[in-house]
Amino acid sequence: MKLIKTCLRRVLILTDSSLSVAKHTSVIGWKTFGHTGAIRLLTKSFETNRLAHAYLITGPEKVGKRTLALDIACMVNTEPVADMFGQSTDIDLSKSHQAERIRAGIHSDVEVIDPATELPASPERKAVSKTTISIDHIRQIVISGSSTKPFEGMKKVFILDGAHRMVREAETSLLKILEEAPDHVLIVLTSPTTEALSQTVVSRCQLLELRPVESQVIESKLIEQFGTDEAQARLLSRLARGSPGWAIDAINDPTIIDAHNQAILRFAEIVTGSIESRFRYARQTAGQFWQDRMAVFYEIERWIEWWRDVAMMRHKLIDNIINVEWVDLFSQIATEITEEQISAAVTAIENARHALEANAVPQLTLEVMMLDLPWADPAKIPSLNPESGDGS
Repeated sequence: MKLIKTCLRRVLILTDSSLSVAKHTSVIGWKTFGHTGAIRLLTKSFETNRLAHAYLITGPEKVGKRTLALDIACMVNTEPVADMFGQSTDIDLSKSHQAERIRAGIHSDVEVIDPATELPASPERKAVSKTTISIDHIRQIVISGSSTKPFEGMKKVFILDGAHRMVREAETSLLKILEEAPDHVLIVLTSPTTEALSQTVVSRCQLLELRPVESQVIESKLIEQFGTDEAQARLLSRLARGSPGWAIDAINDPTIIDAHNQAILRFAEIVTGSIESRFRYARQTAGQFWQDRMAVFYEIERWIEWWRDVAMMRHKLIDNIINVEWVDLFSQIATEITEEQISAAVTAIENARHALEANAVPQLTLEVMMLDLPWADPAKIPSLNPESGDGS
């Protein structure tokens, strides 16, 4: 009898020990990569039941903000996998049925809201400009949705993708739910910077700042997960400038690379072109600014990258070139433009960006930028002459 009691006691000790280990739940299978700090923070907060009620994810375009936001939604709605003893162990975001539905956009408890999101109660609003997140988006989707409990998951998640595009009234309306969010609601905002939102909204959120991902990390992921050949992966990882989403999009859409190459040539033609062609570019880009501000800011970033490559070739630093397939073009332009002119060009472009961010008149701002750019003699740039045979 004593032997039986001893054996039972040992079984109970082992069982208690197993239970204590099983209580530690890990989150695996993230789609997000290259942002280990953010993943570590979220995992730790989730494991200790200390998740914030709202998160603000910032970072450059295509760096992974939306992917991380969806990963968060998957994490809070995925149940742990049970082990052989029926105890919860890991939460695997790559195999979860809830995660599949969330990423497919068909989960009833997760709403992704951006300027193009249609309002359920107002079909006539489809004709409204798709450039901002309106107060009706907040009222009809976020506030209305927060009033009901989750239907198929454990939390209701509202992702405002491009929260910096909220109108002032929408921000004010959102503040009410941020300050009084129910326990079953989680709100995730994405924005390029904190400055693009009111500081009152920012102060109500836990900040997750995403930095550009190292090109080697992007290259490895393209090869391992997408089966990209090494040469193409190396090229895309450099052109991505730290934004994995851009590289992934470029794999699936060859026109992205075409558009990038067209921009390289477009800038070269402007630098070697007439004042009329520069003013025409300024007018066209200013017109685009009213339709898609972010596209113009992206164009400005391309300009800075373009001049960076000219500067690298000025110093014969070929290994530091981003657009390696255009080495000849950049080398030829670098021989015609001084280092001081390159520096002045970058300053002019940055001044234009700051002016546009401060709501200056777009066409006037871009015309000033065009006037401040140096000029190179097109006759001395063989890569721009299709008959020369030296083009990239």
